[in-house]
Amino acid sequence: MKRFFTILFVLLPMTLLAKGDDDPRLVIITIDGLRWQEVFAGADEGLINKQQGVRNVDELREAYWRPTPVQRRGVLMPFVWNTVARQGVLYGNRNLGSVMQLANKTNISYPGYSEMMTGMVDDNIKGNDPVPNPHANVLEAANHDLRYKGSVVMYGSWKSTRFAIHNEQAGIPASVSYEPPVAKEKTPQLKLVERMLQGMPRYWRSEHFDAFTYAYALETLLADLPKVMWISFGDCDEWAHARKYDLYLDAANATDAFIRDIYEALEADKFYKGKTTYLVTCDHGRGSDGEWTNHGSTTQGSEATWLMLWGKGIKPQGENTHGGPFYTKQVAATIARILDLEFTPDDGAQLQPIGM
Repeated sequence: MKRFFTILFVLLPMTLLAKGDDDPRLVIITIDGLRWQEVFAGADEGLINKQQGVRNVDELREAYWRPTPVQRRGVLMPFVWNTVARQGVLYGNRNLGSVMQLANKTNISYPGYSEMMTGMVDDNIKGNDPVPNPHANVLEAANHDLRYKGSVVMYGSWKSTRFAIHNEQAGIPASVSYEPPVAKEKTPQLKLVERMLQGMPRYWRSEHFDAFTYAYALETLLADLPKVMWISFGDCDEWAHARKYDLYLDAANATDAFIRDIYEALEADKFYKGKTTYLVTCDHGRGSDGEWTNHGSTTQGSEATWLMLWGKGIKPQGENTHGGPFYTKQVAATIARILDLEFTPDDGAQLQPIGM
């Protein structure tokens, strides 16, 4: 009898571990300020000129200009259009009648991330200051669930992003701007990336380059095996504000490659393979033509957002061509559905998830 209980004591944790191994995994990736126009139609010919900060027009045209929108978007974001579009669903191509947009009226970053993660709009949230969000958010709900507790992590390029989920109150490890990585396992690779980041000139005082966010996030995913991670990229928005259309396109192209690397690495890892859903979206849009550098309440078109979903639980549908308008505040409900969570925004409204 004693031997029986000894064997049961040994096997029970293994049984629980096996059950937990079937829990959903989710990678959320946000690309700050990347317009739907480039995502769905590629480079804008009207912006490939010296007036938009392009240093070498011929080189930029060779890299990203093609005769048709389908060809242009394919060369700008090849992973999105060769893999995501075939395996998942994309919302926000207004040329096809798919409308996605912000519900808040500020059309700037912090309110956009707040809407995205809390599932509601607070009209008192109007600025980008790094102040803790007063509202409950869906990642906090995940971290309070026994299946995901201690397994939710956030990395971001821009300083204010982690405050949008009030990560300290939520108990979510998060690293933004020039903060050190938050991985439990400080691998040699993480230490090297951290040393490189600290040695870089701080081109933006409150934001580092996306390559460091990518490296931190990927290494932490593989070392710590968190079940939920939010990765927030910011280069596209910074180069757009600086009116450097060539660097804006380069940043979009690089982010596409970062997403591909993350996807391929996770699908080669037994912890994530076939168990992971991927969600990519943005916090706001931008204006058109001469206003492409701007966004905000007075910039027409900057309310337009977009969403991509693929991986576990997502039916391959390609581009959405009907329905809507869809709202960024529905992303929280979408995350909750993917993770099988009970989540009600502070305003009490139960929204429909997108694409589920």
